[in-house]
Amino acid sequence: MSYSKALWLICAWFFTLNAWSDLQAVGLMNGMAIVEYNGQRLVLREGVEQSGIELLSADSQEAVVLINGRKEVLKLGISVASGYKGPSQEVVRLSRAQNGHYFTEIKINGKTVPSLVDTGATNLAISGTLAKKIGLNFANGKKSRSSTAAGIVRSYVIRANKVQLGGITKYNVPVNVLEGDFPEIPLLGMSFLNQLQMREENGMLILTD
Repeated sequence: MSYSKALWLICAWFFTLNAWSDLQAVGLMNGMAIVEYNGQRLVLREGVEQSGIELLSADSQEAVVLINGRKEVLKLGISVASGYKGPSQEVVRLSRAQNGHYFTEIKINGKTVPSLVDTGATNLAISGTLAKKIGLNFANGKKSRSSTAAGIVRSYVIRANKVQLGGITKYNVPVNVLEGDFPEIPLLGMSFLNQLQMREENGMLILTD
């Protein structure tokens, strides 16, 4: 083998090793994994390839992904240094309802509203009716359209100054406000959830800041 070819193989191996070292699971659920890859947070769903990573399977314990032609098993990554739960770490546990969903209460700019955890929603979603009730000014938001059970409706993307779930607080959170009464219960979507670690365990959804 020539020196140049050997050097190329070593460099390729080194690059791949470092790429894998940057892949870490931060949220695991049945059929879905939230990973951090090279500084980017990705939501992976079974059978769908994203940024060169395909999720083959996932449950609350581990995820199997295909990356660079090889299978890798990812477990919820907690390093030795971060294993100690310091006073700044917040954990919220939600019990699964009989219909399989997770319901909770959140605060949007200090106003308490019920919500449904929805990992399929890009943003926190709220009806225009409720937005007006809690004082969210959305008229000047970025105009868009959203699909609902009643058809296509006009919507507005704004940012909530503060969203709270238990002891977890996030700021400047994107919110999708839909004209009318849909959704009846606000959807706690990924604009909030993707900032947390998530896992399912014994019928509970555990969210860690």
